[in-house]
Amino acid sequence: MKKTMKNLIISFTLFISSLSYSASENPSNIYGYWLNNESEILLIKLDNSFTRSDKHSVLAEGKLEFIDNKILVFRTDTDEEYLLEYYLGKENLVVMKPFSDEAWLFNRIGD
Repeated sequence: MKKTMKNLIISFTLFISSLSYSASENPSNIYGYWLNNESEILLIKLDNSFTRSDKHSVLAEGKLEFIDNKILVFRTDTDEEYLLEYYLGKENLVVMKPFSDEAWLFNRIGD
């Protein structure tokens, strides 16, 4: 009985650890529509594809991977690849701009 309980506790701990690891690696609340103060809309889809556009054109598009609390960006429109730091709040998303000390501040506008 002790061995079974010990195995159950270890299994439960590993399961909880994997859930928290997955949540930090691929945050589910990052998906949806985001708007910044430059009137650009960022759409991040469930398949980790993204599009950032303004009223007139697509500014960037590609695929995202979440690694060590950073976003690895694979641009399909320019063949660029870079790693960005980010902070995800309940209604805000801050993303460092590539090759810059500046950041975008996005506000959630939809799922």
